[in-house]
Amino acid sequence: MGHLIVLALVLPLITGAVTMTQSGQKAIRFINLLGSLLLSFTLLMIVQAVVKTGNIHARQFYIDSLSAVVLLVVATLTCTATLFSLSYMEKEIREGKVSLKMLKRYFALFNLFVFTMVCVPVVENMGLLWVAVEATTLSSALLVAFYFNRAALEAAWKYVMVCTVGICLALLGTILLYYAQVNADLSGAGRALSWLEIQAVSDKLDPGMIKLAFVFILIGYGTKAGLAPMHTWLPDAHSQAPSPVSGLLSGGLLSCALYGIIRMVIIVKGAVGPAFPEQFLIGFGILSIVIAVPFILVQQDLKRLLAYSSIEHMGLITLGLGLGTPLALYGALLHIINHAVTKSTLFYLAGAIIQHYGTKNILRIKGLVSAMPVIGAMFVAAVLAIAGLPPFSIFYSKLIIVWAAFQSGNSWLGAIILLLMAAIFAGMIYYTLKVGFGPILGKVTVNYRLGKPAMAAVAVSMVIMLVGGIYLPPWLDMLIKQAVAIITGGKL
Repeated sequence: MGHLIVLALVLPLITGAVTMTQSGQKAIRFINLLGSLLLSFTLLMIVQAVVKTGNIHARQFYIDSLSAVVLLVVATLTCTATLFSLSYMEKEIREGKVSLKMLKRYFALFNLFVFTMVCVPVVENMGLLWVAVEATTLSSALLVAFYFNRAALEAAWKYVMVCTVGICLALLGTILLYYAQVNADLSGAGRALSWLEIQAVSDKLDPGMIKLAFVFILIGYGTKAGLAPMHTWLPDAHSQAPSPVSGLLSGGLLSCALYGIIRMVIIVKGAVGPAFPEQFLIGFGILSIVIAVPFILVQQDLKRLLAYSSIEHMGLITLGLGLGTPLALYGALLHIINHAVTKSTLFYLAGAIIQHYGTKNILRIKGLVSAMPVIGAMFVAAVLAIAGLPPFSIFYSKLIIVWAAFQSGNSWLGAIILLLMAAIFAGMIYYTLKVGFGPILGKVTVNYRLGKPAMAAVAVSMVIMLVGGIYLPPWLDMLIKQAVAIITGGKL
C-alpha cells in the first residue's frame, strides 16, 4: 500500500504545478477538479485498506486507524472545498476582485496546503510530524493573505507570529522527547523520534522529562488547534481567508493539530499514566469553551462568529480526550469528523452570503431566507446543526461526550458543559434569526443561486450531516473504535 501513500502525496503537488502552467480558467478549473477527486478517492482507498487489513507501515510512512480518521477528514474537505472554490472564484473573477494570475496562485497554494495536511497523519515520526505541522502554517498563511489588503496581511502576520511561537514550543518539546528516548534506549537500536519505537520503551522514559515535553507540545500544537488562551490568531485568519480556505482551516488544519496532541498523549500515558495528561486536556478544554461564549454572544462579524464556534468545538473535543474513557474518546474522534463537515459547510455558505450581500457585518445582513431561499434554508439548518440540535450528526457526538462526563463520575463537569453549550446555542440562534429573517436591507437581489459545483459541495456536506445523525456506517464505527483502542492501549 506504500504506493497509494506516495500517490496521495504527489497528486496535490502535481495538480498545483500544472495549474501554474495554464492560461485559461476552464483548464484550471478542470485540472483542480480532477486532481481533488483523484486525491479524495486515493485517501478513501487508504482508509478502506486500514479498516479491512489494519495498519500500513512503509518506511517513514505509517497509517493506523487514528491516522485514517484524519485522512478521512482531509479527503472529504479537499473534495468539497475544491468544488466550492470553483464557483466562489468564478464569481470573484466576474466581479473583478481576482485576476487570472491570482486564480493560479490560489489553486497552487490550495494544493500545497492540502499536501501538508496529508503529510501530518501519514508520517511515522514525531520530528517529521512537527515539520508537517509547521508546513501547514506556512502554506495556509499565504492563503490567509490571499487578497493582500491591509486586513488580510495583518491577519496573516498575526497567524504566522502566534503559531510560530507555538510551534517553537512544540519543537522544544520534541527535542526533550528525543532526549528521553535516547536515555531510555541504551542499545541505540531505536529510530530517532519514531513513535513506534518510543512507545516500545515508554515505561523506561524519564517521567519528569516526558511531563515537560508534553506540556511544551500541548501548548505548541494547542496553539495551532485554536485552544484558549493561544487562540488569538484564529478569528482573524478565518475572517480574512477566502471562505473555502476558512472551511479547510477550521475542519482540516485544526484536526491535524489535534492529531499531533493525541499522538503525544499516547506516549505520555505509557510513561507516566493517564492522570497527568488528562488534567491538562480537561483544563484547556473547559477554558476554550468558556472563552468562546462571550465572544459568540457579542459578535457582529459573520465569519468571526463561526471562528469562535470552532474554538468552542476544539475545546469540547479536547475535553473528551481529557476524560479518557473509551466512550469519551469515541465521542471526541467522532466529533472531529462531524465538526469538520459541518463547520466547513457553514463557512462555504457564509462565503456565498458575503459575496451576495457585500458585507460580513451581521447587522447588515437581513432577510437571508427571502433573498437566497435555498442558501438561507441551508445556512439556518447548518447553524442548528453546529449548535447541537438533532437529527444532525454533531448532536450525536456532543451527546456522547456529555454523557461520558456524567458516566465517569464528573457530574459537575457535565453540568458545566451543558450550561456553556446552552449559552452558545442561544447566541447562535439569536444571530441566525437576525440574519435569516426580517426585511431585506439595501438593494439586494432575490433568488440568488450557487453555481453547480458549489451547490454539489454543500449538498454532499448536508447529506453527511443529516445521515450521520441517524445512521453511522459499520465501517466508520469500526474505524473509530480501532482508533480508541490505540489511544487506550487496547481497552474498549
